[in-house]
Amino acid sequence: MTLTRLISLLFILGLILSGFWYIGSALTGVLLLVAVVAGCRLVFTRCTWHDYALSKMMLVYIFWLFIVALTSPVPNTSMMVLPVLAGLPVIYLIASNSLIFNEIWKKLSVILFITAVGLASWGIWQVIDHVGYGHAVGPLVDRNAFAALMNLLWFPAAYLFLTHKLTANRWISLLLGSGLFIISVALFATASRGGIGTWLILLPIMLWACYKYSQSKLQVAIIPLIAMVAYLCSALLLHSSVGDRTLELAQDASITARLMMWQSTIKMALAHPLSGTGWGTFAGYYPAYRSPLENTTSGVSAHNDYLQLAAEGGIPAMLLQLGVMLGILFQLKRSLKNASGTVGLESTALLLGVLAIFIHAGVNFIFCFAFMNILAGLYLARAAQLVELPHIIKISSFEQIRPPVKRLLAGFILLLVTMPFALHLISQACLTGSQPGLKAINLITPKVTSYRVANFITTIYPQEYIAQQAMLQIAEQYLADNIGNNAATDDFKHQLLNETIERFDSVRARSANNPNIGVREAKMLITYRDTLGSNTALAKAHQVLAANLKADPYHANSMIMLARLQVAEGRKTEAIQTLQQSAQHILTRRDQQLLFVETLRQLAAPKIITELDNIEKQLALVRSDSETGKPHILAANFYEDIDVRLNAIAAQIPKVQ
Repeated sequence: MTLTRLISLLFILGLILSGFWYIGSALTGVLLLVAVVAGCRLVFTRCTWHDYALSKMMLVYIFWLFIVALTSPVPNTSMMVLPVLAGLPVIYLIASNSLIFNEIWKKLSVILFITAVGLASWGIWQVIDHVGYGHAVGPLVDRNAFAALMNLLWFPAAYLFLTHKLTANRWISLLLGSGLFIISVALFATASRGGIGTWLILLPIMLWACYKYSQSKLQVAIIPLIAMVAYLCSALLLHSSVGDRTLELAQDASITARLMMWQSTIKMALAHPLSGTGWGTFAGYYPAYRSPLENTTSGVSAHNDYLQLAAEGGIPAMLLQLGVMLGILFQLKRSLKNASGTVGLESTALLLGVLAIFIHAGVNFIFCFAFMNILAGLYLARAAQLVELPHIIKISSFEQIRPPVKRLLAGFILLLVTMPFALHLISQACLTGSQPGLKAINLITPKVTSYRVANFITTIYPQEYIAQQAMLQIAEQYLADNIGNNAATDDFKHQLLNETIERFDSVRARSANNPNIGVREAKMLITYRDTLGSNTALAKAHQVLAANLKADPYHANSMIMLARLQVAEGRKTEAIQTLQQSAQHILTRRDQQLLFVETLRQLAAPKIITELDNIEKQLALVRSDSETGKPHILAANFYEDIDVRLNAIAAQIPKVQ
């Protein structure tokens, strides 16, 4: 393998791995832009474009992804989610036009098989060692997503096994068969009904293609035999079986919750039919459409990617994705006709892997994982090159434009597109966690502070959420330091408070009216009401909390802050009534307990009960962990123990009813 091909292979692997990076998709975005630059350079150098069956659909899809991101009311969130969805069309177009992709794929397919075995082994170990919830999830946070990944990798693995089974090298056949067995065990160990059901639907197609290739029923029968043994191992040895889950879907709480979510998502899509609410904004808009009966999910995704695409990207986004799926079905039909040859069988296996995640996406969240889209793009590009004859389109080389002008224009466009992702990466490195980026900068210029970095970023790109959050925290701290400073004039304090309020309003407007930011703003207004003017400050706090509860009618912290606002207005009895009434239609037990904590705190005032603060901190950790996307394993009887402690405190307060 030449150096160019090796670099290309390593780049593709790095791009796939970037999709597993949970701190954001900015790195994926930067790498995709590098791939676009390399692909465009190749096309304009040879002056030809290879147009395959899905190429035009993919170009339209990319165009619409950018339209939605640029018109979104929450631009930064949409821009950061854009690379996740763009991975499929971008990689398909670039890889299918690459003349060296065929050679790269030979190495990449082996690496993907080894990776699949490694990930599957990871998932099996999780079940054996009862890690997390005891399901096979690998590096992901959801067993359905892991099942989709196993499906994506299983079909090409079955192709590799069968084609090498017919060769004379038994050791390679044994290794590939063992790998296929491990992947199968991991798939069944997820106990994902959607994932395993999708696999069962597509398995007969794969077996038919394998039979056309081998002309031997015995050879083909080995594949379902491996799967059957794998299922028995998962069920009997790992005690993880999809058969243990109810198949009476009408009585299944998770199915009922999904149906209610889908109804709400449809309403959300119909309210924003053209360009949607913006990529990645579902969690921010969904609470306003959520049914009060749907109280068992986190509300982060619709558990149906097509409906979520319609809500976030408008009806055109859903139709484009369904159009891609229809194109895959046509490609599959063409591949099955050629399944008697190695080329046709490989194409069939790749298309079935992609089709598996497209089917599964109808009942789960699949396309929200960048690596899933990137792998799908690679699979589709490989399948296209195997069985399609592209239409060669001549491309102008723009020879009439001087090279310096072309470079300047290309650099300017690249800078505009890259800037949001680059600034987001800088924000993550310098303004979050242990701030490694800022520490590295301080080795050279010690005077650079987090404020200077955040101010620089927000000046260039005001939509950058992390930098705006940092500026908010700095503004809150600066406000707290100066409001109590007797040396500061009243005019200065008043101006400082107004500037902080304006910043809060600006950030809320760019984040789908994030209720958590609204709570912070309302708390600040209540705390410093004397500086701004009591009536003005409290009226503004009412306005902010009203917007909060309109965006999320079930937001417990907004209800709590509303009660505190009523106390600040001298209406303590009404505040307690607000808390008690709110508890009747809150969604989760955790939020009910938070409201009870605040009720007890208000009833006990002016006495301070520190145990209530401790309980509140424990409950707050449950939400903060869920927001990171990591599974939070609660202690046994966590909520029951909280109830016991709260009831003990309530018994000491005579006025509790």
